[in-house]
Amino acid sequence: MNRFLLFLALFASVSSCISPKKPVFKYVDMIKIEKIGLREVTVKANAVFENPNALNGTLSIDDIHIVVNSIDVGTVSSEIFKVPQQNNFTIPLKGTFSLSKIYENDKNNLLNSILRTIQTDSIQIQYKGAIKYHLGDFKYPYKINKKEYISLK
Repeated sequence: MNRFLLFLALFASVSSCISPKKPVFKYVDMIKIEKIGLREVTVKANAVFENPNALNGTLSIDDIHIVVNSIDVGTVSSEIFKVPQQNNFTIPLKGTFSLSKIYENDKNNLLNSILRTIQTDSIQIQYKGAIKYHLGDFKYPYKINKKEYISLK
């Protein structure tokens, strides 16, 4: 009986020392054009995560590029995000780019590009890069690569 109690106590103490898991990256959604101006366009998306831990940590944007119709037009800006405990959460991915970048990179096919956009009433927006999770000295990158056609209507 004493051995059983000793085994049970040892098992309980070992099983309570399970190491924390990194947050789970689920998906990027809600890609949309937030603002269109004469010179600049602002796009926004959400990166959705789940944290199964009682530990916080932080997430930081690591060079996420915005690609419009296969042209790299800018990067996403975001502050360091504190991860909530045992919860689902989203990180806003917002970026502004100049329309001149599209015109400069596609000036040979500008008319073709404009006609294609008018015919389809949409543009392809891609978020490509990484988000890094930080907990003390531990770091883990989550690769982001999401393409979506966004309606201009």
